[in-house]
Amino acid sequence: MVGWVRRAVLAAAAAAACGGCVASGPIHARLHDGGSVTMHYRTERFGPDGTMTATMPSGQTFTGRFLQVTSDTDSEALEPFWMGWGEGWDGWSPWSDDDSDWMGEGGIMPQFSQYYSGKVIANLLGDRGGRMRCAFRLADPEHGMEGGGVGGCQTGEKQKIDANF
Repeated sequence: MVGWVRRAVLAAAAAAACGGCVASGPIHARLHDGGSVTMHYRTERFGPDGTMTATMPSGQTFTGRFLQVTSDTDSEALEPFWMGWGEGWDGWSPWSDDDSDWMGEGGIMPQFSQYYSGKVIANLLGDRGGRMRCAFRLADPEHGMEGGGVGGCQTGEKQKIDANF
């Protein structure tokens, strides 16, 4: 009996210690044409990547993964983020009218696979069949999403969203 109690206490202590490894929080978001978008992120237990949700004023909810791009990011890790949009999200950049601001010369993959970018990308799917893409610039890349940042999202219907956290 004592062995079982000891194991239970150790398991609870380990779970509590790892609980601090997960960060989550709100993302303050607004449609360009007015209206609040409720957004939230949650990082994975052991890493800066995670999941994100966004609920539009219409009630449609988008859910998917986000990726904090680091020097360890390779092209295979980026592939799921282009689904439905085309590689590099041609024609869209939330930071400027010029995609080279975040893609770098020669496109997104060489830039991201060689340097720490301080950027986060997300590809979300809607519960009504829609899609949303998001890109953020981190305020404090070392602290990931928890350190705050700014960015934007765009739905498949071309609705634009400004966001900060």
